[in-house]
Amino acid sequence: GKRGNIVQTYPATEYDFTPDIFEGRVGDYIHFQWTGCDTNPAGNAGEGTDGTDRSNIVQITSLTDSVPATAAWLSSNTPLFDTPALRLNFAMIGQTGCLTMAQLLAKNNNNAGAVEQDKQNCMKLNAASPYFDGGLIRMNTTGTFYYMNTRNNNFSNRGQKGSIAILPLLP
Repeated sequence: GKRGNIVQTYPATEYDFTPDIFEGRVGDYIHFQWTGCDTNPAGNAGEGTDGTDRSNIVQITSLTDSVPATAAWLSSNTPLFDTPALRLNFAMIGQTGCLTMAQLLAKNNNNAGAVEQDKQNCMKLNAASPYFDGGLIRMNTTGTFYYMNTRNNNFSNRGQKGSIAILPLLP
């Protein structure tokens, strides 16, 4: 996919996961990796620092959701990633030096546009590298798991989502 709306990305597409529907078995490994770029055309619609695209993965409760699953939901349901540390790694994709919203607003004199572009705005994945290698992750639990990218999801027709169905080893 590419940063921008449908018209701006043509003949390419807006962001998407590939595959966006995956089926595997318990014990299978999935290699999670993706790349973005820092050279998208100026003015293309998108979230975060102009000209950049970034992706992450957070679990959602269904494909109709547009917000990450809460900690309470994850504690009473089966999470996609086994540990909180692994979930944080896929959500934050290695960002460091992050500021809170209050710190960003103070730093940028309450200018929302400047906050959106600030390199320390990890909520928009601005401090992330274009490339992320989450490594091989062993799927240990059966279930259907839904996920999304928090940056490329502006509650319109632009939603980067997917599902992973993990089946028992033997049918």
